[in-house]
This record gives sequence, C-alpha cells and structure tokens, in this order.
Amino acid sequence: MSLALEIVLIIIGILLLAAALIGSGISRRLMTIPKMHRAPRIALAILGVLLLAGGMWGVITEREEPGPSLADLRTRVPSAVKAEMNCSEAAESPKGAVGLECTGTEENTTPEQAWFTLFPDVDSMQKYWMNKAGPSDLPGTECTSVDDFRKGGKQEWILGDQSVTMGDQACYMVGNTAVALYTDRRYNIVVLAQVSDPDHYDAFLKWINGNASVLEGDDNETPATPSHTVAAARR
Repeated sequence: MSLALEIVLIIIGILLLAAALIGSGISRRLMTIPKMHRAPRIALAILGVLLLAGGMWGVITEREEPGPSLADLRTRVPSAVKAEMNCSEAAESPKGAVGLECTGTEENTTPEQAWFTLFPDVDSMQKYWMNKAGPSDLPGTECTSVDDFRKGGKQEWILGDQSVTMGDQACYMVGNTAVALYTDRRYNIVVLAQVSDPDHYDAFLKWINGNASVLEGDDNETPATPSHTVAAARR
C-alpha cells in the first residue's frame, strides 16, 4: 500500500467519523443540522473506524519494514576472508545499511583490512560507491596493475566469463596504501579492501581480480541496474 493511499484512507476515516458525530444533531443560533437516524450513524462510524485503522496500520507497517541485517551480510562474505580474517560489526555504517569490518589475523594476510557494507537497495549502494570512489577523479580505465592503482582507475566488474556487469570497481593509492572499492549489484553490497605493505601489492592484485574476492552466492543471479552508472556517465 502506498503512503498516499494510506493518507487518503486516514482522511476519509476521520471525515466519516465526523459525519457520524455531526449526525447526532447540532443546533446553534446560526445553524441547525438535523439528526441522522441511528443505523446510518453507526454504519458511518464503523466504516470510519475501519478506514482510519487501515490507514494507520499501513503507515506503521511500512515504517517497520525490515532492512538489511548483519546475518544476511555475513552469508555473503567470501569464504577465504572468513578463513583468514576476523570480522565484526563496523563501528559506523551509512544510514539504512549494515557493515562488517574484517582484519587479517597474520602479517601476510591479503588484504590487510576489508569492509563489507550491505544496502537496502541498488541505488543507495551505487550512490555510496560513487561518493566514496569519486570515479570522475580517476583517469584510468583498469585496475589490473600497480600502475593502475597509482594513477587511479575504474572499470566495470564482470564475473568470470559472463558478459553481464555485476558491479563497478575503483582503485587508487592513499600514500603507500593500495585501495580497491567494488560493488556487487546482485546483493547491493559495497566492498572496500586495502593493503599498505608494498610487498603485498601483487598478492592484493591477484585477490581483487580473482575468485577469492567474489561474494558468496549464485553466479547466475541477475544483478539489478542502478539509475546512474559510470558507463552511462561516459556517453
């Protein structure tokens, strides 16, 4: 039920209850409203209560729709990350989203840190990625080499040999820290991963462009299409 319809039901319900009350008969110096028969007044009152209750119930239940849960997010974290990193609820997450922060348990764990954020819909996920990645400031079109990270790049993410775009990927450097930020439109999840040790750059590239970074789920599941994409912005 749409919010507009719920509001209309509430208004009609109030009007019917008012009509039933007025129908009891009002007499004033400047106005006299004749008394309505008891049966129509009861019918109006009952109908008004039902419409008012229905509209209020719709508003309440719409506001209480369940959002993303940490349990759902945990099921999507790559198995390699679960095996090699400790993951706990992120201290902060975007409004309406839930997040996990994962840290490597060994010195040579790749990535060293990773954050997984689950959004309620594909557009809020894409907006977050666009704001966080700033793809317009990344001149490169690939994230397959250390040089790509150094100059900053972005590319569509296509899983395996499929021709369907699963999401977007951005890569850049912050000092000596290599950062990769990618989305999965199948599940509305943004992943941010990083390493700061140059000796681990090559391993990080293999991780970010290999199966170990792919979220758990059905490879054939159709990804949603956000209202704004990097590919569309280039046209």
